Amino acid sequence: MSKGDRMKKSISIFTLFLCAGLLVYNASASTCSRLMEGRMSETKEEQIVRSQLEAFNNKDVEGCLKYFSNDLTVTVLPDETVIASSKEEIRTHVIQQIESGDFMPATLVDIRSNGPFVMTTEVKEGRGKRSTISFIYYVEDGLIKKMWGAPYTEEL
Repeated sequence: MSKGDRMKKSISIFTLFLCAGLLVYNASASTCSRLMEGRMSETKEEQIVRSQLEAFNNKDVEGCLKYFSNDLTVTVLPDETVIASSKEEIRTHVIQQIESGDFMPATLVDIRSNGPFVMTTEVKEGRGKRSTISFIYYVEDGLIKKMWGAPYTEEL
């Protein structure tokens, strides 16, 4: 094996250990995939989605809403139920969650993008349940315009 091949193998092994360590410390899996792909920076669309989720997790309703377009649509799959068709409906939904005690922050497990589409995997745990939600966000002109969520909930 040449010196260059040994170096590439060493870097790959180091990257795998680094990724394992990041996962242990609850970093997103996307960090590992970015390392393996040789890129660390997020797209503008990914930053918008991440910032919205951070504001949501901090119960900063207005901070969360500033990332949504006024005509936002949120659809839950697989039955395609529209749970919100405006920013105002999201405001009401989030405030009700906070005030009722049903609010649970989401841990971002993965984030990646394909142009204006951002896909995330988010996990919420509490009250004996774990909900894993796959979201697709459509970002246009710097705002989230559409969201599709596919939740799966299991008992712990």
